[in-house]
Amino acid sequence: MLKLVLPLLLLSSTAFAWGGRGHDAICRAAVFLVKDEGLKEYLRNKPQMMGHLCNIPDFYWKSLGGEANKHGNPAHFIDIEVIGLKVADIPSDYKKIISEYTGKENKFKNDGTTIKDIPTEFGSAWWRADQFVNRIAALNKDFAAAKPPANFKEEQDENLPYNKLAYQMVVDMGLMGHFVGDISQPFHTTADYDGWVAGHGGIHSYYEDSVVGEFDGDLDWLVLKEARAMKNPSFLKPATVVEKMKALSIISNTEIPKILKMDPVIKPSVLKKEHGMEIKTRAERKPASVAFKKMKPVIVTDMARGALLLANLWDDAYAKAGRPKIGAYKSYKYPFTPDFVMPDYYAIPADSKSEKK
Repeated sequence: MLKLVLPLLLLSSTAFAWGGRGHDAICRAAVFLVKDEGLKEYLRNKPQMMGHLCNIPDFYWKSLGGEANKHGNPAHFIDIEVIGLKVADIPSDYKKIISEYTGKENKFKNDGTTIKDIPTEFGSAWWRADQFVNRIAALNKDFAAAKPPANFKEEQDENLPYNKLAYQMVVDMGLMGHFVGDISQPFHTTADYDGWVAGHGGIHSYYEDSVVGEFDGDLDWLVLKEARAMKNPSFLKPATVVEKMKALSIISNTEIPKILKMDPVIKPSVLKKEHGMEIKTRAERKPASVAFKKMKPVIVTDMARGALLLANLWDDAYAKAGRPKIGAYKSYKYPFTPDFVMPDYYAIPADSKSEKK
């Protein structure tokens, strides 16, 4: 059974962590959790925009196809079982993981096959979030050299150098939020991301989308309230972005058995091979309204962790950028379709980098 299921699991997941509504709730809540007053002043009127930006990687970017999917989709997860280490023992240096585990046995498949490509088989969500923090930090010198808008006309001028920088920073903050939200979703921390090995095939979208759809209009408030009640959570203590993402992944991953027990499966999923083809039959389960009664507090807590970590990383990135007065930027320019950002923490062929996205 295991060997039949694995080829499917090792393909880049196209599942949407939390679905559109979940990512939106996490990023809206994070707006009200930031501590820096300068950043908070700007974001408090932008929760709807941040929620939109946090969904860009799952919707607009995935619609681009080609290289954007090849290099972008695997950045949404960490399939920890592939290299056979516990989450806490995974190196923080991504290039080290590539050099040490490429060509080594795939521990998840456990059939003698080797890892051909770490970025697509193992994933890279931790480093994707770190990339966006670094992009924001890199704006520091330009912000220091640029003059904030001095009058109404300049405030509305989207081509003013200072305004361009402010726009780029906020866009990168929103995009970063998607990958933080991904790691707060337990099934984005396992190679069995859709539950087929466990007999819960289809659990991914059921948990993050169908059950989330059972919430009333107070989801944002529930997530915000839960996040505010968390005192000194362990995942905020590490010094670096990657280590914080790792710490949250440890918590998320340990929740998987608990969630599977809550899954109201009537008939386990089946994956079999006939005439060289794999045939999947999803688990039969009770309606999402039934699971909602048990899963509701778990989902709220998962999302609250994501929102709290995201706000923490926003504060950190803003400080690294020099705490610019972005409140001075008042243009109505809206980031409907931000350009795809290629991962920069591993080697990518030059033709991929230069291709128009």
